[in-house]
Amino acid sequence: MSTFTHHEPCPHCRGQGRDIKGDNLACYDDGHKYCFACGYWEGGSEKGYRPMEETETVNDDWKPYNGSCKPLAHRGIGEDMTRKFEYQQTNINGKDVEIANFYKDGELIAQKLRGPDKQFKWVGRASKAPLWGQWLWKSQGGKRLVITEGEVDAMTACQAMGGGWPVVSLPSGAQGSVKAIKDNWEFVTSYDEVVLLFDQDEVGRTAAKKVAESLPPGKCKIAALPYKDANECLKNGHSKAIMSAVFEAQVYSPDEILHVSGIDLNEDKEVSVFSYPWTKMNSYLIGQRSGEITLWSSGTGSGKSTIIREIMWDHLKRGRKCGAIMLEESPKETIEDIISLIINKPVRSIRAERLMNQLRIEEGQEIPETAELDTLQDAEYHDALDKLKKTGFYIYDHLGNNGIQNLVQRLEFMAVSLGVEVVVLDHITAAATGMLGSMNDNERLLIDNLMKELRSLVSRTGVHIHIVSQLVKNGKAFEEGERITMQDLRGSGSLSSVPNTVIALERNRQDPDPVVSNTTTVRVLKNRLTGKCGIATALYYDRNIGRLEEVEYRESDAGNVSF
Repeated sequence: MSTFTHHEPCPHCRGQGRDIKGDNLACYDDGHKYCFACGYWEGGSEKGYRPMEETETVNDDWKPYNGSCKPLAHRGIGEDMTRKFEYQQTNINGKDVEIANFYKDGELIAQKLRGPDKQFKWVGRASKAPLWGQWLWKSQGGKRLVITEGEVDAMTACQAMGGGWPVVSLPSGAQGSVKAIKDNWEFVTSYDEVVLLFDQDEVGRTAAKKVAESLPPGKCKIAALPYKDANECLKNGHSKAIMSAVFEAQVYSPDEILHVSGIDLNEDKEVSVFSYPWTKMNSYLIGQRSGEITLWSSGTGSGKSTIIREIMWDHLKRGRKCGAIMLEESPKETIEDIISLIINKPVRSIRAERLMNQLRIEEGQEIPETAELDTLQDAEYHDALDKLKKTGFYIYDHLGNNGIQNLVQRLEFMAVSLGVEVVVLDHITAAATGMLGSMNDNERLLIDNLMKELRSLVSRTGVHIHIVSQLVKNGKAFEEGERITMQDLRGSGSLSSVPNTVIALERNRQDPDPVVSNTTTVRVLKNRLTGKCGIATALYYDRNIGRLEEVEYRESDAGNVSF
């Protein structure tokens, strides 16, 4: 019996624009891979799973195979069950084959042939096949209906329950479970309760959950078995466990719906609190806390990245490990920006100035074909670099690494394996468009899925994530300091609902007053901890040293801010 090991992206789903999370393909230790969503498969090295070959006769003159109903001794199933369900055995082309007959309105419409090593083939009108065994039970319903993944398990369950309880199986296994239920909706929902006796592996549990969610609330129960499936229980001498599983099955409830009795109010809730580099901001937000998400947004050039880098360096110099995912700059640029904070000199500006000096030409001279684009080469620069190397600073080299699952896995590795306490993602829109290849209608959905994954990540690991987001281009003059609201966040509604804190940065870059044009108002739009929203502080950017410092501000009754 193969064992599930991990998930991978499904190439077929990805080719259709699906599988955004990149986890549809279930991989097993014997080498076979299977996609529950679309049925794509890859064979294993020995007894790898092979899906049904769904061939269908389109005329009415197909000839069914004939066999005899005999005990399935190796399965522990008696002849009374094989006769009840008309499960036959025969030999075709020198191979022993089992035949599952499918009846509809008293007519044999299809057969599913099971050969050696779980090779399947359909003959007849497979697309019209009902639930296997459905024709044996009252069409008007009853108290309880049991549904299994396969025919052998259906006969096993029926035998274990004395042969009197309605048991059916899915015609095509877990792959087509939801479709099979919907195709036979009237029959299935006519029973007071539906018990899913699916396989206990990852694929079976996933299928059971999807079927349960497709049925009316409160109708479906999911049974838990001590072995992989019902027949394994029987072969191991635990047939009574099958009946117990059916009668003790619990009404399905989504994982997110918890009864109060199942919530541990005494679990350890210790939270790490980190300071911001600015005192007013600390008092307003009560710092940064582990296991939370902070979202930053502003117009272009309003100071998002500058503030984020100040926060990162503050963590690093306090001895905390910090991770950076800067999707619009190289690791080298990120490093030099942090060095700028260490030496209080804007390295990029100095380098640009040096380049401009090189390119200054007299009238009549030609522009040189090459120029030296170099960093600072003095001791101060290298001392700062050495200092940075001694910190717990990790940078994600994102080039060519797309996909939500890939990004989340790298984040989790930073948090769990490297002990990173704070991570910066700059910015989430670039992450989405990088995965999609361009901006399109799926951007909103992808951002929504990514935010949900990040929420789950911080809950699992306790890491704090600072996310940078862009604003909607809605005609507002954000570069002139226009006030930002939640409605201005670009992308999914999850950008406002998922984070614990949402902060907008407002700056009038066009103001002739250099103090105003270089001062950013830090406005809190959401504060889940206290509910307090408004201006937390104002930060002035000193271009000479490349640093931010808090300054006094005044807010008028009309909401106008002055410095």
